Amino acid sequence: MINQTKRRILVIGATGQVGGEVVRTLAGAADVQVLAAVRRDDQAHAMRDLGTEPIHLDLDDRDTVEAAVQGVDGILLMTGYTVDMMKHSKRVIDAAKRAGVDHIVHIGASGADTAEVAHWGWHRMIEAYIETKGFRFTHIQPEAFMQNLLGFGWLQGGALTNLIGNARWSWVDARDVAALAAAALKDPDAFGGQVWRLGYDAATMAEVADRIGTLAGRSVETAPLDPQVFYDGAVGAGADPAYMACIRDQFRLNAAGAIPNADQIFDAAAFQRAVGRAPATWADFVARNADALKAAAA
Repeated sequence: MINQTKRRILVIGATGQVGGEVVRTLAGAADVQVLAAVRRDDQAHAMRDLGTEPIHLDLDDRDTVEAAVQGVDGILLMTGYTVDMMKHSKRVIDAAKRAGVDHIVHIGASGADTAEVAHWGWHRMIEAYIETKGFRFTHIQPEAFMQNLLGFGWLQGGALTNLIGNARWSWVDARDVAALAAAALKDPDAFGGQVWRLGYDAATMAEVADRIGTLAGRSVETAPLDPQVFYDGAVGAGADPAYMACIRDQFRLNAAGAIPNADQIFDAAAFQRAVGRAPATWADFVARNADALKAAAA
């Protein structure tokens, strides 16, 4: 591995919600050089504006993957929401091993003990492969993102889409996922060999609607939606059918109470020790995103 003063970190997923927050967090660190993976010129300009070094990476192009991992110490590995995540992840892992990369932080999905949600299993296999190849690793397994309410358009027109019936779900703020990933990338000695499950508040969709309604000063209803209707709409809009089938099945299992400990809350004190602040609760998220939530609930 190249001997460098700064630890060189490649962020795959740099233009996404979690990866972008990791980039912004690490960009100001004196001991880290951030390489932000991008596919387009406009993305490269945005990354330069943040003080990071953009690097072209197309997970469908083996040559760009091989070039991107050269001279890198650590990688944040996040792949797209398609069945190709398996192929893309293996491509990165294999190239990273050849290049002498030391540490991989992988952001996957829930670590719940069930084999019935296929894409959760895909992530477990990726994590196992990282370990098999001998990397120092940090596996991050988030539960449902609070940001889904706004990012997926679940909250609009005074109603909150409900795909899980009366089930209580464990939730995490995507910013907390990014904060832990950034801390691990900076300090693999402290985080190597660890698996983190992230979910710090549990609520039904009706309870979430009540909290938003209190903020907005009006009633926010829940609007039940058949997971099959969700699937048809997502695939019709161009989403990967295999991946969306996983999400549909997860919603069905949640509604049926068939996912063990779906409302499990994890160790907030451990998170605070790792990151230096407490993880967000729903009250924190609602307060911080008050304007956006009020607008969406109107």
